[in-house]
Parts: sequence; C-alpha cells; structure tokens
Amino acid sequence: MKLDVRKGAVEDLKQMSEQVQRQVRDEIEDLSDNPLGENTFLLNKQGLRIYRLKLKDNNLDHRIFFDLDEDTVVILGVMHRDNVYTPESIKKLTSSTP
Repeated sequence: MKLDVRKGAVEDLKQMSEQVQRQVRDEIEDLSDNPLGENTFLLNKQGLRIYRLKLKDNNLDHRIFFDLDEDTVVILGVMHRDNVYTPESIKKLTSSTP
C-alpha cells in the first residue's frame, strides 16, 4: 500500500527526539506492508473512527493514528500515550481525516 503522511503527523514527529523519530518512521514504513497487524485497533470514540497502532517496544509508548483509503495508509498523527486522549488531540486527529 502507499503511504500518505499528513502535515500534522510530520509536525508530531518533529517534536520527538531523533531516536524516537527513526523508530516511529520504521513502524510507519511497516504499516504499508501490514496495516492491520496485531497491535492495531479500530478506535470508535468521540466521533472518531480511525486506526491506532500501539508502539510499546524499544522504550516507546507512542501511538500512530491512521486511516485506510483504498490502497493508501493515511498517517494522521503520532503521539505519546500520555497525550493521546485529550480533547485537543481528538480535535487534531478529526481535522486530519481524509
């Protein structure tokens, strides 16, 4: 599948350390091969219906939020687990959906 990384996700990555950025980018690349793997969950919360990939390896506790649009994985945001379910985060993710 193709990857479409939205501006908000790029901005999220820029706020992370280079090491975390590399690890998250590797996970994003893997999504193009298998977007619905074992750590992927369909969220249906507060009017938001998108996928979440939980990253818990290599000292990560981040979430990659994405949607599937035909043959494209659309990366909407990347956040640390502590910042995920705030009203601001939900608003940001809903404004990024295709």
